[in-house]
Order: sequence, then C-alpha cells, then structure tokens
Amino acid sequence: PDVARALVSSPLPLPTTTRLALLVLVAGAGASFATWWWLVLGRDNWPDAQLACLPTTDAAPDEVLTRFTGCVGDVRLTQSAVVLCGPLALLALALLYRAAERRLSLWRWRAEPEHCSPLARRLAAVAPEGEGPRPVLWVRHGRRVGVRARASGTVRRPLIVADSHFYTERDRNVDAVFRHELAHLRLRDVGRVRLAIAASWLLLLGVTLPMAVALARDPGLLGAGLLVRMAVVLAVVLLTLCAVLRVREHDADLGAAADPRAPRNATADHLGSAVPPGRVEHLRRHLGLATHPTPAVRLAVLADPARSWGLSSLECLTTGLAAGLVFTDLTLLVAALMPEHTQLAYMVGGLLTGWAVAGVVTVAWWRAVAVGHRHASGRRAARAGAALGLGVLLGSQLAGRAAGDWVRDTGTADGLATALSLTDVPREQVLALGVALMAGGALFAVWTTSLARALGATVDGPRSAPACAAAVGLSGLLLAVPLGSWFLFARLTAARAAPDIRWAVIDTPWWAGVLTTVVGALVPAAAARASRRPGPGGCLLDQAGDAGSGTRVRRVVVGRRLAHARLRSRGGTPIASTPSSASQPHAPDPAQAGRNAPVLPADLIRKTPPSGAGRIRPLAVLAAATVLVAAGAGWAAFGGGPGRAPAAARSGDSAVSATPTDPSVSPSGDRTVPLDQLPVLPPEEERTAALRTNTALVCRALSLGGTAIWTDPQRRADTAELLGGLDDTVLRAAAAVLQRDPAGPVDRHALVASVLRCDLYFRYGR
Repeated sequence: PDVARALVSSPLPLPTTTRLALLVLVAGAGASFATWWWLVLGRDNWPDAQLACLPTTDAAPDEVLTRFTGCVGDVRLTQSAVVLCGPLALLALALLYRAAERRLSLWRWRAEPEHCSPLARRLAAVAPEGEGPRPVLWVRHGRRVGVRARASGTVRRPLIVADSHFYTERDRNVDAVFRHELAHLRLRDVGRVRLAIAASWLLLLGVTLPMAVALARDPGLLGAGLLVRMAVVLAVVLLTLCAVLRVREHDADLGAAADPRAPRNATADHLGSAVPPGRVEHLRRHLGLATHPTPAVRLAVLADPARSWGLSSLECLTTGLAAGLVFTDLTLLVAALMPEHTQLAYMVGGLLTGWAVAGVVTVAWWRAVAVGHRHASGRRAARAGAALGLGVLLGSQLAGRAAGDWVRDTGTADGLATALSLTDVPREQVLALGVALMAGGALFAVWTTSLARALGATVDGPRSAPACAAAVGLSGLLLAVPLGSWFLFARLTAARAAPDIRWAVIDTPWWAGVLTTVVGALVPAAAARASRRPGPGGCLLDQAGDAGSGTRVRRVVVGRRLAHARLRSRGGTPIASTPSSASQPHAPDPAQAGRNAPVLPADLIRKTPPSGAGRIRPLAVLAAATVLVAAGAGWAAFGGGPGRAPAAARSGDSAVSATPTDPSVSPSGDRTVPLDQLPVLPPEEERTAALRTNTALVCRALSLGGTAIWTDPQRRADTAELLGGLDDTVLRAAAAVLQRDPAGPVDRHALVASVLRCDLYFRYGR
C-alpha cells in the first residue's frame, strides 16, 4: 500500500496520461490528412488561386518578385489553415460527443438515481470525506444487466453507475469495486478516456470510411496505397486506445489499494475471486485488443506496482509511428508560415514533434528510473530507443503523403504536395536512413535515462515534476535538429535531388551546431559523475548496487529507490531503500551496507542527498545544458547563410523522374546515364535559341543545378542570362535582380521566386 500510495500521489504524469498523448498525435495526423484530401486536393480552385498570382503586366523587378512570392505564400498559408481545421474540428466534435454520450448513456441504460438503497449507503461509507463532491449512485436496469459498476460524470458531478444485480455481490467485493471506480474519478481519467474513445469513433466514421468509399469508387493511381495506409493508421489508433484502457485499470487498482481506510489486500482479494478469462479473452489479449487486463496481470501489478511504470520496445515503436505520421503534416503547416525558410521550418517541426515524443518517452523513462524499473537499464533502454527510431521510419512511410508522387499522379496537386515515398530509392540509401534513425533513437534513450539518473529522478518531492518537465523541454531541443534534418534529407532523397543539394542539409555549420548540442546534452551526466565520485572514505550507499561485496559506505543517499527495487548489489551487499520503506520491518539495515561501515540510525536517513561540495545542483546543470543545446540547435538551423536556401526551399523536386542508378547499355547500343550524372546545361555550342527559351529545360536546369548555380558568381550570371531569355515575367524579374551584383550575396527574393515559379510550372504545366 505504501508503494502504491507513493505512485498514485506522485506529481509525475501517470502512464494513462502519456499513452493518451500518443492517441492524440495519431488522431490529429489522420484528421489533418483527411482535411487536405477533401478540402484541398479534392477541389480544383487551389491551382487557379496560385496561378492567379502570376503577374499580367510588367513592373519593377523587386515589386514583381515581392507580389508573386507574397501571393503564393498567402494561398499556401490559407491551405494550411484549412488543413489545421481538421484536428480542431475533430476535437470540437469529440467534446460534443462526450457531453452528449454522458447523458445518452444514462438514458440508454435506463439508469435511475438512488440515495437511500443499501448500495447507496455502501458507496457513502466507502467514499472519502472532504475530497470534492460526493458521487451519486445510479442503478442500471433493462437488458444485459450484470454485476458491474462503472465511473461516469464529471469532476463536479461524479456518478457511479451500477447494475441492478450488483447488490448480490458480497459487501467486501462491493466495497472493492466502489473503491476502484472512485479511484478512476480521483485520477480524472473518465473524461479524458471518453474523449479519446469519441475521437477514435469519429476518426473511423468521419474520416476512414468516407475516404475508403471515395477511393473504392475512383481509386486512381494512389488508391491502393492510401487504403493500406488508412488501415494501418486505424489499427494504430485502435491498439493505442486499448492500451490506454488497460493501463487506466492498473492506475485505478493502485489508487484503490492506496486508500488508507481500505482493509489490507482488499483489492487483491477481489481480483483473486474473479472468473478466469476464457479463450476469446486470451485471444483478444494476445492481439492487443483487450480493454481490461486479466486478473492475473492485475494481481502481478498490485504485488509489484512499479511494473506499470516501464516503457517497453513495443510502446516506443508505437510512439515512433505516431511521430512519423504527424511530422510531415505538421512541418508543411509550419513551412507555410515561413515559405522562404523551409529548412528552418523542418527544424521547427522537429522541435514540436520532439517535444511530443519527449512528453511520452522521456516522461516514461524518467518514471522508470525513479522506481528502478528494468526498462531503464542500458541495454533495454537502447533497444527501446532503436524501436523508437524504427517506428519513425515506418511512420514516415505509412503517412498518407507517402502513398505516391502526388504531383505526377494527380492533376490538382497543391503547394503542400510533395514526394515522400522511399519505395523507389536504392536500398542502400534506405538502409542508411533507417540505421541512422535507429542508432539515434538508441543514443537518445541511453542519454534520457542517464539524464534522469544524473538529476536524481524521484517519485515524489517538490522538484520531481519540475525537473521532469525541464527534461522534456531539453529533450525536445535535442531532437529538433536531428529529426528535422533527417526528414528533410529523406524528402530530398525521395525526390531524387542532386547529391550536393542533399548533403547541403548537413554542411559544416550543421555539424558545428550538432556538436555543440551534444556537448550541452552531456553536461548533466558529467556533473553527476563529478559529484558522485567516491572519496577516500568509500562509496555512496546509493551506489552500492554497482560496488562489490565488502565496499565501505561513505554516506547514505536515499530517496532514489523504492522498496521493490533490487535490494542487493552484485556482490550480495544490501543497498538502501526509501525512507517510507526503511521504517518497515523488512527494510534492509543501512548499517549493513559495508562490513566495517559505521552504524547509522534510521532517523539520519534523509529524502534528499546531503548538502556539501559534492552535491549536484539540478537547476544550474539544467540551465547550462539548455543554453548549450539551444545554442547548438540555433547554430545548426541558422548558421548556413543564404547558400543553403536552395536545398531548403526546393518544392519542385518531386517532378524529377526516376532513373537507373548505374549506367547501362540499351539493346540499341545507346548508353543510359543517371539523371544526376548528366551536365546541368548543354554545352555552349549546343545551346540553340529554342533551348534557351524553353521554360521546362531551364527550370529543369535549376532543379539539377544544386547550390552552385546560386553561390558561384560565374554560374549565377549564366543562370540569370537563361532566366532573362524566357517569356515569363517572374523569371525575367529574377534575372534582372540577379544581374545587379553577380558577385555579391544571393538575393533571397529572386531565388525563392524562381523556385516557386518553376514549381508551379511543373505542377500545372503553366
């Protein structure tokens, strides 16, 4: 009961909360893609709106470029606002559904309030005094009435709905069930879970089924891929929802067991008397579709409450899937706000997605370290982190935008359409991208658990939740640049961009910023290692698990392990437990930690590490680490200058057709050369007037030219000459601006306008 009480009353987010965040991410990604499909891609007014931005009269070059880029940016920003309405509409409808379902369920169950019945008196006796409004008992009548009870209502008007046959249960079981349902109300998971269930149903009925019907009628070139991806997203949502429903039962069991007025083992006795599950329940459990854990699993969690505070590799894989599904939609929305800084938009998308991921996995690993869970050990955490990276890769390819080449396969592809599928990319490149993600995920997991240990993660205490929140913020900053750069690199790889454009994403300033970020990330571990270095008197008792048998103890540091944590080191030496368990009869004696250690009475055991020169200062360490990590992320995002803009601002790469990766000889004897190995422009003697005035060829040269055609003065002058010879107002204006100072800095408006104009030409042929 003491351990259960400590976990339930912890200021750290409970497992139910973090798993609900996963569901929100996946549901939001599905709603945003469906909105883009119906309201943007399914309507033909958006291409006309962008083509209307083309100037019809000549004006000053700077004015032409400013009006054109601003107009296209406004149209794409409007598209982003429309796409953002999808998740907001899903949330609003889910709130309405939850409010209506609460009333309709009472009507459907034919439930009536009871205030003076024996069951109502049992509920009044079990409900604690002075903890908010007292719940009202409603009794359910009608068909299919069993012996169950469920929590309902709101925080202000809590309800317990019991079946009419519930009175046949023994009083001990009735009290145990009521305590369990009251724990649901105290943990405030009733409304959140109902909201999640409503969002899942809306995603199925309002998104998946209508899109499936539309694709069945007119599948097109992308129908099969979209149907498979929608099925996968729906399966992820369903499995995540079932996991949420199972975990909330464990939290409620611990809350019921933590009730100080409850008889000892009352919850365990009630679960032990439950009917064992049948074959159908076992099958649903193996498939991950069970909404309630089996009595055996619930008893195991009651016996060892820390089991529910772990983070398995499967949960990390699901988190990665959610991150991969939501990243592209989120980043394209951000890119619409900063059309001239696409690479920065990817970094911002990485920051937002990193915070969302950290809100799940960093909090979970922090909890695991606080209770000494085995999932926080080095190898298990590394495997879980690798599963997180693999999930990001799978999620990026299971997203709806990776179903195919939208520009090539649809006639109404808008500015938010881009090629993301890696199916046509050489296997070596896909393998390299996957290995990079999995290795990065493993390193992130090891770093997160090390950070939690370095900052002394605890279950309770005034600094427990703030330190965890700071760790989440620091983790998001750490993930921003690598995650955003990986997705941008993968996008350019999928679009078959030229090698110099792809590698420009991770140029010298990027590496300098990443190294600075890594140094900042290692600050907490280095500070903790320095503060915990043993002196001449021996090692800390908190480190006895890593010490050998007979090691002397210099001082006692407790409050970092619970009673269920391992109580012996590798050499058999007992190690410390928490103050709450130290007062129990079975607690190990701290004086037994070393053979010749001094005897320390129990009243000297403190919840916090002793003050002194060796004590780590979490706030100072976190502040230093955050400053360095933020500086490194800013250096990587802003340190490249205008030379990196072409690699970041490319939106027409998806028009590059797939070509063989190795030169080959055709049956006719002609040699086939990969597109990225062809010269950017024909030789000077072959540049006829017809070639120079062909907009498609010139725009193709811009696509294949990479950053050199903008940064090299001679090639920039050559590019300006080509653009000036075209019959296009925007490209001629860009040429005039570029010719002003060929050796000076690149004019960003001319660069972005050229890329946008060629992008519209490739998309709509005009």
